[in-house]
Amino acid sequence: MDFLAAYDAIPEDDVPQRVSLLRQGMVADKAAVFAQLRAQRPVFSTPVGVFVTRHPDVLEVLSAPGTFTVGVFGPALEDVLGAPFVLARDGADVHWRERGYGQLVLAAEDAPRVRELTASVADAVLDEAVARGADTFDLIQDYARPAAARVAIGYLGFTGIDEDILHGCTRAMQWAFAVNPERDPGIHAAGVAAGRELHDRVAEVIARRREAADGTPGDGPGVADGDGLGAASGRGAADGAAPGRVSDDVLARMLRISLPAEYAFDDERINANLVGYLTGYQQNATQCVATAVKELAVRPQALAEARRLAAEGDPARFDAFVWEALRFHPFVPVTPRLCVRDHTLAAGTPRQTVIPAKSVVLACFASAMFDEEVLDAPAEFRPGRPPAHNLVLGYGAHDCVGRYAASVILPELVRRVLLRPGILPLPGGERELDYAGTPFPQHYTVSSGRPAGNAT
Repeated sequence: MDFLAAYDAIPEDDVPQRVSLLRQGMVADKAAVFAQLRAQRPVFSTPVGVFVTRHPDVLEVLSAPGTFTVGVFGPALEDVLGAPFVLARDGADVHWRERGYGQLVLAAEDAPRVRELTASVADAVLDEAVARGADTFDLIQDYARPAAARVAIGYLGFTGIDEDILHGCTRAMQWAFAVNPERDPGIHAAGVAAGRELHDRVAEVIARRREAADGTPGDGPGVADGDGLGAASGRGAADGAAPGRVSDDVLARMLRISLPAEYAFDDERINANLVGYLTGYQQNATQCVATAVKELAVRPQALAEARRLAAEGDPARFDAFVWEALRFHPFVPVTPRLCVRDHTLAAGTPRQTVIPAKSVVLACFASAMFDEEVLDAPAEFRPGRPPAHNLVLGYGAHDCVGRYAASVILPELVRRVLLRPGILPLPGGERELDYAGTPFPQHYTVSSGRPAGNAT
């Protein structure tokens, strides 16, 4: 379909029809629409916002948080969290101060230990899925969802909170602030209610941790495993620690840090940050497992090589296959910004465009990562591309604050699947992600590796 010809044929004042066609195109063949926009209309003004599709232009937007702010979704996110948060703000008052705080508690040096934790959790969840005895299982519901949540319990410190609550609340929260373009009041209210539930449960965990630190009766600060990270078990491990042992999960660090009083970083701020980290992690990690496996499965040669590298235990080489797979299906294909002052985008180029103040700007990651003028043969599956060509974890002031943990959790969750050769999407069903009426993949059927009909 010639998307632009069809779009231009609709009268300019028929906004509903233009918006409908745009959304249909994004669902039916987003890659084809983006390819045409990059070639013919790289800065594309529509009733829903200005689509920015070229790689350098996307980076320009995301490099100027003073001009292109998070004002599109920031207020909704703070409604959901009930407090300010780094992703919902720009500037020194909250964003830069708390981004620095996030880099301290979500430390880069955690990566090897987080990978080890992820491997242990993932293997246990896969064992449970296969042990049910069926010929198939749901890679999302039976594996990715619980594995991601248990890693969050062990690393972030959500001890004592059931994994289903962690997943269900964050789904409602992310739906409300990130994928609710019509601002449906019911979706928003559900997200706010979920945020309040998660806040209250985390407040209980914080209170128990404080009691334990004071030496008063309590459930303890969380089991510490051998590498210093909180252990994760089944359905949300209860807090508890051996005498004299201190958990080093993220929450424990947050409770140990003492900041000047003027920062007002009390337990409510700790709560909001911890819940915010989870909200930016749980759904995305769950989705990435399924989409990465899907993108490898539709490329048998790449899948075979990824399996070989997984078995060899070379994380750097294996991880490159996962990040390249996610380039083809990023969990955030488009990120919105609010232009607060007139800005000349791509100045000095043929596509130079003035973006008026108050415009919604849609920075298209899923297009930028296929920009033919920046990437060599972008349609080819090529692990090991330069880091700047992969925007899966974002770019600029609001890139993923937990990127060091994410950089090992996501590929390791996929690696544990590929280490079991019998676990594969069903023939002909490699692309069959079922969203079940939500914005997030909910089901992806894979074989369990058991002989057909063998339930023993």
